Amino acid sequence: MTHAPTPPAAPPFGADAIPSLSQDMVLGDVPVGVSLALDARDAEKAALMALSEDLVKKLRPEIERMTSDMVQRALQSEWDKRSRIDQE
Repeated sequence: MTHAPTPPAAPPFGADAIPSLSQDMVLGDVPVGVSLALDARDAEKAALMALSEDLVKKLRPEIERMTSDMVQRALQSEWDKRSRIDQE
């Protein structure tokens, strides 16, 4: 079995090679690669938020049931404590 040579790692970017973005920039001044990366991040965020909304919507009945159970148990526990105090 032969192994293909590993390509050398790309040199790190120098400070002058990393574009800095500002609010004053015109969209045409933003490098294409940066624009594509920002668009991909925006799409990834939108997908994540949609997933979150979908999960909450699907889990809502279970969350409501669990909340109701928890409140009922807490109230029952408080009632039991009061009953013990009244009996003493």
